[in-house]
Amino acid sequence: MDNGLPQNSIKDIVKDRYGFIWLSMEGWIMRYDGSNFVQYNNFKLKNLSFGDFYGSIKKDSISVFNTSEKNVLLISRRRPEVIAANNTFENREVLKNKIYKRIVRNTLTTRYISYYVNSYYVQLDEGTYYFEDNKIVYVDKISKKRTIITVGFSHDRLKKMFVHGESVFISDPVRKKIIRLYKGTLLEIEADSIYTDQETRMYWQQISGQVFIINRGKIYRSEFSGSKLKLTFLLEYKDIDKDISGAIFYDEVARKLYIGSSVNGLKILSLSDFSVSRKNLPYQDEVCYAAISYGDNSVLTQEGIKYSRNTSERVFSAPQSYDKRYILEDNVGNLIYRENNSIHVRYKNTGFSKYDSISFQGKEIDGLYKDENLYSASIVDKNQFYLYLFDHDNFKKTEKIIPCENNIDAVFRYNKDLLYLGSSGGIYVYSFSRNKVIKQIGKGLPVKQIIRTKEGNIWFTTYSRGIYLMKDQKAVRVPSDKNNFLANAHYLLEDQHSNLWISSDNGLFRINKDNLLQYMKSPQGVITYYRYTKKQGLLNNEFNGSANPCAHVLKDGQFVFPSMEGFVFFNPANIRVYYPGSKDIYLERARVKGKMIQLKDKLFLECGYKNAELYIDIPYYSDLDNIYLQARLSGSEDSRWINIKSDRIFRLANIEPGTYNLIIRFLSSETGKFVYKTLPVEVEAYFYQTLFFKILVAGIIIFVILVIVQIRTNFLRLKNKILKNTLDHKDKQLLETSNRLKNQSDYQKKLVESISHDITTPVKFIALLSQELNQSEDPKTQKKYFDSIYKTSEQLYKFTLSLKEYTELYKQENTENEEYSIYDLIETKRLLFEEIAARKKTFIYNFCDHQLKSKLNKNILLAVFHNIIDNAVKNTSDGEIIITSASAESHIEINIADTGTGMSDEQMIYYSGLFKKNENEHMIFKNYGLGLHMVVQLIRKINSEITFHKNTPKGTLIKILIKI
Repeated sequence: MDNGLPQNSIKDIVKDRYGFIWLSMEGWIMRYDGSNFVQYNNFKLKNLSFGDFYGSIKKDSISVFNTSEKNVLLISRRRPEVIAANNTFENREVLKNKIYKRIVRNTLTTRYISYYVNSYYVQLDEGTYYFEDNKIVYVDKISKKRTIITVGFSHDRLKKMFVHGESVFISDPVRKKIIRLYKGTLLEIEADSIYTDQETRMYWQQISGQVFIINRGKIYRSEFSGSKLKLTFLLEYKDIDKDISGAIFYDEVARKLYIGSSVNGLKILSLSDFSVSRKNLPYQDEVCYAAISYGDNSVLTQEGIKYSRNTSERVFSAPQSYDKRYILEDNVGNLIYRENNSIHVRYKNTGFSKYDSISFQGKEIDGLYKDENLYSASIVDKNQFYLYLFDHDNFKKTEKIIPCENNIDAVFRYNKDLLYLGSSGGIYVYSFSRNKVIKQIGKGLPVKQIIRTKEGNIWFTTYSRGIYLMKDQKAVRVPSDKNNFLANAHYLLEDQHSNLWISSDNGLFRINKDNLLQYMKSPQGVITYYRYTKKQGLLNNEFNGSANPCAHVLKDGQFVFPSMEGFVFFNPANIRVYYPGSKDIYLERARVKGKMIQLKDKLFLECGYKNAELYIDIPYYSDLDNIYLQARLSGSEDSRWINIKSDRIFRLANIEPGTYNLIIRFLSSETGKFVYKTLPVEVEAYFYQTLFFKILVAGIIIFVILVIVQIRTNFLRLKNKILKNTLDHKDKQLLETSNRLKNQSDYQKKLVESISHDITTPVKFIALLSQELNQSEDPKTQKKYFDSIYKTSEQLYKFTLSLKEYTELYKQENTENEEYSIYDLIETKRLLFEEIAARKKTFIYNFCDHQLKSKLNKNILLAVFHNIIDNAVKNTSDGEIIITSASAESHIEINIADTGTGMSDEQMIYYSGLFKKNENEHMIFKNYGLGLHMVVQLIRKINSEITFHKNTPKGTLIKILIKI
């Protein structure tokens, strides 16, 4: 929970085809990419207690049930979603009053309950094994043939069951045998004794096909090939009994073992090719400095400890040394080291039990060095510095004393004549033939170590100043890593593939020497170092280098570097580098205005956004620094590469409106070439920020200036031309104007008539109520009037809100894009006239079908319904108005029937004839009211029909046939 998990309960673990690791938890589904967790729990499920994963990784179909097993989550394309559970995903089923439970995972804590489950079954590609009451039954998938394999089998034995491919294996610890079930047959096979050990526990997960054998804290991987079971040791984890709760997954690519616990969360164990050897002695630290190669595969320190890969042992007894920095081996194998300001010589022929000491009276021994057959010591005498050269390995006989300006920290024999002396002031080149220092290289650089690589190049490391290469007797700075950790580099070794391995105060670095030299010759692109730290199996990131010697190449090919936590052993040929695939990057998620959104092909940011976060999803389970993940926004003012931190988020803030390309790059191989991925980013602009607006304003200004100049210089000519053109086209313009004014006048007349007619009744009703309210003194009556006025006014107000649409009534299109309910339209008008009708003791009923929908112009139908209901209310007292509907394939029928005074025969004949007139035929309006005239015109506009009938027993029935 301290590292991003919402809780400590892990149910199951799986890795999808895209490289992401998924965890099922109590209430959550988690996705892990090597650095960050993405939480998913916003599902419309009653139960969020998720369990086992199963399905197909190859088909990108990973399923997980919740505890109730009525719903299933499908994880596909890197996202989970709820789908309907069907027979394909059923995990528990009831058949013939028997409960069948499918086994998709056999964990260390699984319980097989006979009194609740009648049969457990394992479903494979070619058939299914049913473990019923004391028997095993096989059903072939194609033929459906049912075969009883064996009887007398109890469910308890399923704890020792695991599956490889189409074979089911069951361990029999009593008989020390392994039972194999294959295509309906039972065989007994031989296997490693660990399989049948009473202490052994099995773990099997069907979706991943992984089988783990756990025995006394040791975890093995089980495989089956060539009809034989094979065990591969992974690691030893003593606390597995405490941490494990049935979830194990091994990532073969990243070499990491994931162990899920119901109480301790997630443990990630890295399998390392590095081996750190420690002495493990009480009350002694593990800080290591100098050592000598001892045998083919070990090193020996002056404390008498031999360090080998994974082990250490004492070779001879010696007190804990307080001076671990210098040790060398003479010509016969004696140990030479510094202790208590004297040179100690431990004799090999005594088993290193006896030693002699050599002191220099009044002088301080600062360091001991051996290069080929040259033995030397740096001596300090009253703040004066000297280098003593000895007669081979006879430290009692000094052959030469070389005075030095600074203390000597490194001695390197360049050739027979030249000796390079590394000091705090650079490298002094001493000539034996001339008996003096003839040159100084890298003046002012505090030199730590001097190394020659195979091709003859000389390199030297410094204290806090980086690595340098000698070129033409000059010091050339080697480019550092991006974090500048190599400023404190210690030593470098070259392997068989020309890779340089560099120890430092913060990690072990690897780089190809040829690539590095080429970059120094022609610095193009980025130089990329690969850094190994505790994430790759080191116990401590800090190595030691202020010693001699401080690195070794053993006879068996192993490299050894001293560190603050023991000696680090490794074979460089076996050390792997980890890079994501070229397609393993997904730009699918972004957080904008605090809300997480899914991206498809671009990121769109609305105008006025404050900031946005783009999530860069890469399934990568090593050190993110090694892939040099960077991003830049091309097209912006600050278009530079930005290093992406471990949260893998690129933040965009205060970007000017426009279109950009977000470019992501990272390393996907050792070649040093970057993989690029681009995502378009569009930032919406306010209208005044658009380029079009700016061009338009500029164009207008230029145009105005040109017009003014043109008018001033050509006024008379333009005036004559305009007058001539005006006379030529006068008749045509007057005709067009006349027609336009006539059409406008007709439209305005119709508009005023429509609005006046529709608003008269509610206004008149409000006026009448107001008059009666003024005359009434009874509070209850007044409250009643107030309530009626309020309701009518509210509906009238809603009607006036649509007056804008009314003004366009005769110009609008007949149809709309979206469907709407006929019932809702009529209900709007019913509410408008409800109080008016109630005043006349009339009730309006809307019995239209709620499911009836239309795409005809809503405003036109509202005007039609308004006028017809208005007329019905005006002419009905102590009655009712009933509105019904019916539908056919070609039309919708709306019936509006009232029990009022009704229309006369003459009126019905007139309006029916008015509807049947030709559209272009001039209408002669009788003084029967304007409302129905407008209704007839609107009905004809939408290509529908209206008919008028007498209602039974009295009143009027109007039928409107709306074409579909």
